Amino acid sequence: MKMHKRWLTLCLLGILVVLLSCNLLTYSQDRAVESTLASLHLQLTALDQTLQVFTVEARAETSTPDGTLQSNLATGTAVAGLAATLSGSPTITTTPSAPLPDQRQLQSARILLFEDMSASRQIRIVKEALDDLGYYYLDVGSAKGWFKTQLLSGVEWDLVIAAAEAEREFGGEFYQYLDDQIVRGAGVVVENWDIDAAPSGKAGLLLNRCGLRFQADWYMPEMRVFFWTLPDDPVFHEPNQIPAQLRNAAGLWTGDLGDLLEVDPRAANDPNGPIILASTNPDYKISNGMLASCLGGRVILQTFRTHEYQHDDMLHLWQNYIYQSLKAHLELTHQTVPTPVFTAQPTPAGSPTAPGPTPGPEYSIAHGCDGIFSVKVTDAPLFQKDLFEHHAEGEFLILRLQLVNQTNFPIQVWDQDYFIEARLGGQTQEYSPHKAATGYLYIENSGSLSQDLFQPGSAARTALAFDIDPRATDWVFVFKPGSKFHEQVCEVRIPLTR
Repeated sequence: MKMHKRWLTLCLLGILVVLLSCNLLTYSQDRAVESTLASLHLQLTALDQTLQVFTVEARAETSTPDGTLQSNLATGTAVAGLAATLSGSPTITTTPSAPLPDQRQLQSARILLFEDMSASRQIRIVKEALDDLGYYYLDVGSAKGWFKTQLLSGVEWDLVIAAAEAEREFGGEFYQYLDDQIVRGAGVVVENWDIDAAPSGKAGLLLNRCGLRFQADWYMPEMRVFFWTLPDDPVFHEPNQIPAQLRNAAGLWTGDLGDLLEVDPRAANDPNGPIILASTNPDYKISNGMLASCLGGRVILQTFRTHEYQHDDMLHLWQNYIYQSLKAHLELTHQTVPTPVFTAQPTPAGSPTAPGPTPGPEYSIAHGCDGIFSVKVTDAPLFQKDLFEHHAEGEFLILRLQLVNQTNFPIQVWDQDYFIEARLGGQTQEYSPHKAATGYLYIENSGSLSQDLFQPGSAARTALAFDIDPRATDWVFVFKPGSKFHEQVCEVRIPLTR
């Protein structure tokens, strides 16, 4: 009878541990209950000590024929371990964030940019934000047709940016496409000051996904001012420190300057639900929102107009949007960039790696890159002046290539792994691909993105545009996969002129 009482007590204590742990998980979602958590810690510590006493006593007993003691002892030990785990520190904190993504991860991301201010005379702040940090992206400008094509292309975009600030209709089917990208796991950043006017009410797809609702228009406010409701959120600190309040720029727009959002009551208690980051009053944390995030920061929605605020503030804030959304995407997908298995010594300058005749017009000859890549110029080099569709002015040398990964492992090729060398004024000049012009070539006649993860045995066709000086001579195409991050695996040189 004495033994049964002991183990009955032990079972009751085990139930208490479970109840306390449930309370602990609930309270951990609330940042204002530190004193309660400390009290729970003390209770769990006492429980751990009590269970240790029971365990010692249980070990002193002789084993019963049916093995009940051993079974109860195992249960008691497990419960004691749970108590010790839960009471390991006097203060319960939020789950530590995953390690910050490194530059290789960020720079390898496939980013699709739609920014309708490209059709205006204003500075393209989002494009500048990407360029300033050296991201690789495909820019469709304000062309909604191109944007739709890329969203439906099958490319697994890591981040899609839709910055719709101009006085043009945006929405409708695009919100369906953006929602599809979110479901697939991509990061999505949307700027739309008139979200309630999206055709066919399709903006509701994004709002429902995030647990948000349209509240009202922000029409001709007396002051173009709003406040951070969660100033400690990483979106205001990484990678840039954003001031407590955005500074106004010269007024560009009149009338409807934005939309106000509120948290859907059904999502109010969801720990993974939406976060209102900025509102018209610092105390309004579930309504009057103008900046919100959801799905762990993977989706960011801005409903005010970028150019209404000081350039540098918005440039840095957009860089934070991009970084935080990409970071959340990488944490979700566990995406990594393979490091080359080995590093080969570059071929000495001026030594072609292909056997046989130096290719002039015979561009069908494939050049070997130390058995790692096969590289072939598929069409005669083309010189073209200006690529107007992307405001890319200059003299461009256009190359169309076929690249084959001949190894048994994937290799990341970066946008800065391609070069053109030429002689000008007795000096060697080096030219890298022009981002906008190369992007336009991909849109015009898509093959493979010039920067991508090349799978074993895969043959990819891509196009590159180099902004060159037409007076130069002795053109040589140079391919150094991995060189952007000092991980060069080989080098191939293909003379383009005899």
